[in-house]
Amino acid sequence: MLDLEMRHLEYLVAAATAGSYAQAAKQLFVSPQAVSKGVQVLEGRIGIALFDRGPHGIALTAFGETFCKEARAILKALERLQDMTERQLLEYNSSLSVGIHSLCFQEHGGTIAWDDLLNFHESYKAIAPSFVEMRGDSIIASIASGTLDFGIGVLPSDGSDFLEGTLLKRFPLAALVSSKSSCFAQQNTVTIEELAHSQLVQLSEDQEFNNFFIEKSQDEQLPVNISPLQMRADSDIDVVINRELYAVRPYQHALRMTKGDNIRILPIVDRSKNPIKMPLSLFWKKGKELSLLEKSFVEMISNSYR
Repeated sequence: MLDLEMRHLEYLVAAATAGSYAQAAKQLFVSPQAVSKGVQVLEGRIGIALFDRGPHGIALTAFGETFCKEARAILKALERLQDMTERQLLEYNSSLSVGIHSLCFQEHGGTIAWDDLLNFHESYKAIAPSFVEMRGDSIIASIASGTLDFGIGVLPSDGSDFLEGTLLKRFPLAALVSSKSSCFAQQNTVTIEELAHSQLVQLSEDQEFNNFFIEKSQDEQLPVNISPLQMRADSDIDVVINRELYAVRPYQHALRMTKGDNIRILPIVDRSKNPIKMPLSLFWKKGKELSLLEKSFVEMISNSYR
């Protein structure tokens, strides 16, 4: 195989294009002697003259024309490889920070496993992506302020002006009611209309979650009586339920996290007995152009929900 150096090919192409070593040297910011010497080394390695040298300058030989054409193609290919590499580095040398609603994790009845996030981190260790368990309101605020790149949770109904994303799943909702309540004693499901006679205990720091259920009630032209209490999804709500209030949670979360004989978990259905499902989305600031790293993350999360 020919022992060629790229800089010697560059000298050849520049000299052939300029018609002199001196002009080529100016373009390459080297000395004319460096260009002349480089071409001579190249000719010595291939064993064939590439230029005819005369008193009026240099001119490619017939073989030199063919060789120079191939050299140009090689240098162009190298430029493309360099551009491709630089774009790749630029794409992956970005940061990635994600706020994830706590109800999305497997230990809370959700889908996302911490191990999957750690594996993704290992795959892109140089970028050091970060994943933070958060409440819904904090996620929305952090995306809006630019302190987070992505959020996973319930999109605000009025967020179309500053957020965009992809739907991951629609998850069924359940009402947590008192097992002592005679209203629901014989029921395996419950409608919003039946819940309207009690008071809703809202999730704290999760306005969009609360709004979804309230808007569903308004769609059915039903009032929602709001309790003054707001609680986290992982709080012990036995005392609250025993006061004839109710709370709304994702069904799977309620099954996994709610213990005790004082509480019944009833799937919420509409008037046609269809489950009422809340949309879960992966979202980011509107207009954001996703990098390759970010596209890989979106694909990884989307696949976990399929």
